[in-house]
Amino acid sequence: MLVEIIKQQHLELRELFMRHQEMLLQMQFEDAKIWLEHFYVCQKAHMKIEESYLFPEFAKIERTSKWDVSLYEKEHDKINQLYENIVNDLNWLSEQKLDQSQKRRNIIALLDKEKTLKGLNEHHEEREEEAMLKELDDAYMDVGGTTPGKEEVMLRREQQPRAESGTEAERAKKYKQLQLDIKLTWAEVIASVRETSI
Repeated sequence: MLVEIIKQQHLELRELFMRHQEMLLQMQFEDAKIWLEHFYVCQKAHMKIEESYLFPEFAKIERTSKWDVSLYEKEHDKINQLYENIVNDLNWLSEQKLDQSQKRRNIIALLDKEKTLKGLNEHHEEREEEAMLKELDDAYMDVGGTTPGKEEVMLRREQQPRAESGTEAERAKKYKQLQLDIKLTWAEVIASVRETSI
């Protein structure tokens, strides 16, 4: 299911950001920059996956959630802005000649800014997982067969128009291809980051 695929990406992004913050706490600013760059390379790829594969599909289905594609796009823009601010602050901090106390205080200030980015990401991910991805999976649920305990989804599916994609076989193929494309795209990006992290 799409929600499981994207949720795994969210977990991997959090881990990369956590490694950046660990290096920051240890005052290893160059390593903190590297992990922050790894995070952002993957974050950009994740956004591209959503914008190229998921948003167009989400726009085609009948939605029950109050959020549409424009909200997710605006959040992507805000995430990019916050990231740039953090990079600028980290670059500034790494170039300064500060005593240990001053470094610690500036790290605290930077971590406070990073909390804003983490909070936005968490809310964004939650909306995706609980709304967009769930609705996409629900719209295509019958293409992969039913799952025990999905009576509510079955009832919703009968009441909603199906995604505009033709016959059952075509829909099943499209859904599987969508999942495969997302998995392969992500695998390439995360593998490249892991190679440079070793």
